[in-house]
Order: sequence, then C-alpha cells, then structure tokens
Amino acid sequence: KLAYQGNEPEVIAPGPGEQLVTIYASKHKPGQKRVVVDREDSTLTPQDVLKHWPEVAAAIQKELETWAKLKCFSHKPKQGARNIIDIRWVHKWKFDQATQSATESEKGKADVRKIIRSRLCLRGFKDMDKDLVAKYAGTSKRHSQRILCSEAVVQGWDVATADISAAFLQGVTYEELSELTGEPLREVNFVLPAFCIPFLKKVPGFEDFNPIHEVLHCDKPGTGCNDAPRCFSLKLAKVTKDLCGMKQCSMDNELCFLHSSTGQARTCEPGVGQARTCESNTRMKLEAVMTKHVDDLKTTGQRDKTLKIFGAIEKVFGSLKINWNNFTNCGVRHTQDVNTKEITLDQTEYVQKIKPIIHADLRNKLPDEPCVHDLHMLYWSVLGALNFALLTRCDIAVFVGALQRVAHKPTILHCKRLNAVLRWAQRNPAQLRYQRFKTQSNQHLRVYSDAAFKKEEEDGHSMRGALYMRCCAETSSKDNMFSTYTTTASGHLLDMKSGGQRRVVRSTFTAESLAACDALDQGIVLAQTLHEMQTGDTSAHSSRQRRENGGYQIPMALYVDALSVYAAVTAVFIKIPADQSVLCHLHYLREMLDFDVLRLLVWVDTRDILADGLTKGSVERQVLHDVMNGKAALTQECKAWRPTHFLKRSS
Repeated sequence: KLAYQGNEPEVIAPGPGEQLVTIYASKHKPGQKRVVVDREDSTLTPQDVLKHWPEVAAAIQKELETWAKLKCFSHKPKQGARNIIDIRWVHKWKFDQATQSATESEKGKADVRKIIRSRLCLRGFKDMDKDLVAKYAGTSKRHSQRILCSEAVVQGWDVATADISAAFLQGVTYEELSELTGEPLREVNFVLPAFCIPFLKKVPGFEDFNPIHEVLHCDKPGTGCNDAPRCFSLKLAKVTKDLCGMKQCSMDNELCFLHSSTGQARTCEPGVGQARTCESNTRMKLEAVMTKHVDDLKTTGQRDKTLKIFGAIEKVFGSLKINWNNFTNCGVRHTQDVNTKEITLDQTEYVQKIKPIIHADLRNKLPDEPCVHDLHMLYWSVLGALNFALLTRCDIAVFVGALQRVAHKPTILHCKRLNAVLRWAQRNPAQLRYQRFKTQSNQHLRVYSDAAFKKEEEDGHSMRGALYMRCCAETSSKDNMFSTYTTTASGHLLDMKSGGQRRVVRSTFTAESLAACDALDQGIVLAQTLHEMQTGDTSAHSSRQRRENGGYQIPMALYVDALSVYAAVTAVFIKIPADQSVLCHLHYLREMLDFDVLRLLVWVDTRDILADGLTKGSVERQVLHDVMNGKAALTQECKAWRPTHFLKRSS
C-alpha cells in the first residue's frame, strides 16, 4: 500500500488482519496484468512513483493548474451537492513534443523529451447518471485513414499530423451541451485525495479551498467522464465546419473535405431510363482532406490550405503538436518521400515489441488440454495486440481470425499456434505502400471477393474475404473498353475484410454468392466516399440517386473466381438455383450491373483472385504482399461482362 503524508509518500506494510492478495487479470478487472508489448511510454509502477516523487509531484501540480486554467472545475458547497465521485491518478512516462504554431512547424520538428505525465482521471463508472447520458464520439474509419494517404499520393501533397493538448478538457461546457442538445443540465462533482489538497491550494483561486465543506464541481467534463469524448467531438466538429469551411463525409463524419469552386460546369452521363441529375452545375476542386481520431488529426492538401486549417484550430484549442511527412498516427508509422510523395504505412516496430506467450503449461501439458486462467489471460492479451497489427498486415488476418473464434476457450495448441503466427510476423515484416500512378485517368475501384466452404474438425464454418483497391491501369486500349479492368494495374489498398459468413450456407455456390454481395455492399460505401472527395457533393439526395442509378466518379468492378456465380448472374434469364434462398442475392448483383452502380463483373482464375489468402491459410502470402506493395496482377485468362444496353450506347 502507499500512504501519503503531506507531499511525501511512504510504503506501509499490511496491518493486523490484512493480507496481500494477488488479483489475476481478467476482461473486466485488469489487476496485475502482464505487459505483452514493450513500451517506453509505460505506466509508472508504485516503486517508480517513490523513486521519482519530485517529478511526480511537479506533474500533479501542473495537471491541477491545467484543469483550473481551462475552467474545468469550480468551488461548490458539499451540502446539497449530488453525484459526487472520486478520482485516481495515472502516472506515465511520455515523450512530450513541444507545441508550436502552424508556421513554426514548417521550420522543422519540435524538441521531444521524456517526461512524467500525471493525469487526473475521474472514476466515471461511479457516475450516477452514466446510463442516462449519450456517450458516442465517432472516430475515423480505417478505410478513411487509407483514402487520405491514397489521395495525398495521387495529388502529390504532403501529409501532416496534429495533436491537440489536453483535448478532453477543452470540450463544450455542460451548459453549452444542454443548449445544443436540449438535454437536462448535468451535475458532476468530485473529491480529491487528502494528499492532493496542498497542491490544489497552490492553484490561483483555490487558496481557501476547504475539503471538509466543499467539493469540486465539473463545469465541463474532464478526463474519465463518460461524456468527455462526445463534448470534445462536438466542439471540434463545429470548428472544422464553421472556421475551416470543411464538409463532413456522409459515409464517415470524422472524414472532412475542403473544396473550392472552379466555375466550370459539370456534366453527368445519363442513366438507365432517366437522366442523372447533378445538384450543382459547378465543378468543385478538392483542396484538403482531414481525418479525426478524437484529438489526433491527420491532414493532407495544398500547403497553404493545410496551414490555414491548423491556424483556425489553434485559435480555439491553442498551439498544436505538428509533424510533417514522417510520424506515427493512430499506432501506424507514416513515412512519406518528400520528392515523390509516395507513402508507406507500417507497424514493424510495434509487432517486434509484442512478447510471445511464455508459460510452463506450454511444455508440460497436452495440446488439447484447456488453458488455465492466467494462461487464458495471456492468450487474450497477445491476441488483442496482434489483432491491432491488422491495420497494416492483411497477410495474417485469416490466422488471427481463426484464433479469435476460440478466444472464449483456447487450448494449449491454440497458444502455440498464436506464438507461431507472432514469430512469423516478426520474421517477415511488411508494409502498405502507396505509389504514384503513371496517369490520372483510368482510375477505378477493384473489389475482389472470395469465399471458402470447408468443414472444420467439429463445426462447419464458411469464410469470406474481400480486398478493395483503388487502381489505375498501366496500359489500356481504346478498342477494348474492358482492358482497363482486365490487365495488371498499380493500386492502393483501401480496405480488407476477413471473417465468417453472416448467414448459414450449404454449398460453395451459396458461400461465393453471399460473399460477393457483402463485398459489393462495402464497395458502395468506398465508391461513395471517393465520389464525395472528388466532387464535394455530400447530400443524401444525391447519394440515394447514385445508389439507384449509378454515376460514381470512380467506377467499380467486382472480381470473383466462382464461374458458377458469374454464369448465374450474367445469364439472360436468372434461374432458380438449388439453394433457392440465394435467388434474391443473384438478382441484387444483376440489378447493380443493370443500373451501372457496378460497372463490370469479372471472372478471374483462382490464381489471380487476390483475396484468396484472406480465406485460406494454406495459400502463399506472396500475393497479399504484392497487393500491399501496390500491385493488382492479372496473369491468367479472365472474363468481363457488362449489360448489353451499355455496350450499345458506348459503341
């Protein structure tokens, strides 16, 4: 135990009737959880707190002064106060980067030093109203993060990241939240431990604070409050919309675009049965893109526009921590060549620091024996750490997915397999590469869909996998309109899916058909996102029209390796298959083709279906590595189909 007397802590041994209890880690109570990832910015142990107490005391004082400076709390009489909760201090080693203005960030990187950061955290789980308040605060999707990098390379723009200091302390106040949403005014109060009172009395305005008769009232949510992320998100969204002039993407509200009018008319290709209408006759030019992950902002665009956006944010939240070209954002290291503007994304250093499972049972027990409690906890921790690596490592997705299906009751064999996957990933580092396209024309979205229908040892399980690539054909022929989609192309990997089927299947045909429909659904989301980024048209009315009649700025093609599915969808009259329940799904695919929502359906040889490695562990990983490096290869014969009325119109 730690006891604090004044400003100095001391260790006190267990007293009479007390005993030391070892708390095992669990899903809900971390306890004495083993560290599975070596991190230099780790949490201080009680021994570290004692050893570095002067630095910890200074960090506590600084944190309280920050809360007071941002007007997060005020005096309140204890009598009549409700919803009083306590706090805990979290002390961590941090690599602190000095804040700088947007213009200063261009001169070079700011100094970084290792410090102790003490964070005052309210125990939000004790909040009496925690189940009555809205807590949702969106974060940018994985594909949005990759789309930003893709567009930066295509346009030849620099990427930058910015971090807002003390973000959760700079949200809207509870009064502003009540005015914005119409919700009742929240009341949250908290008390500090006795050893913190001397620190608090050094803060201007709290010299006469009396902990016996007073509590601290939250004027705005602080770190640990259930609604702190939401309040900050509301304020940041208002800044990016009103001060920066950015529009939210309808598919992802945390993806924002900045466009300007070029004054040129935009023409629209007529659809099937009716003309496609455009809301605006003015063509919009993209100038900047931003993704928001709470307080971590990633931006690309014209340099002057990016600096203007950072400047507007600084006026509200203070100086930012800005890095250009080479940085780590959301756990992914970004490396951009300043000359070619090509970008690589990797988590190599993170994967190397994951510790494999080390336990005596792995040597002494049989493979089919279940894991004991502490080994089970280690399995969860290592599996969760490896799952985070899927942000950039699609080559191990099928193995991680298989191990996740037994996470509720793993055996010794599963632990050994998890160690094998981890060691393979550490021996074979990989990265996502976004390279420059040779031309800006012929861009299209390739959706590769695959399924695996195979019986496992005990339960039947059908897998589905999909890859989504923004491609640009290296060569194309004007005489053959399909050549753009049926030749090898350079590409940017935007998203990938690897998991089980959402419905019960009874045959390979059904598995492939359902996987193709699921892949197309996500493809429409990506196509709509790319369209809004290119045109600036984010209205729901236009989105619905494109979903029904096509007209995406970057057309989409679906690639399957099941010839039976290709034949069934492209038949003159679609027949009822043996599995009758899948008939409506075949009509859905055909309808997307008939209305030009889906430009082409392409059958490719199994050796060219790039998503094959996402459903089968026995497939070589080299194909997926080629995809990650930006190559969508088509080496075998393939078939492409488009409805006849479109072919007649183009001729």
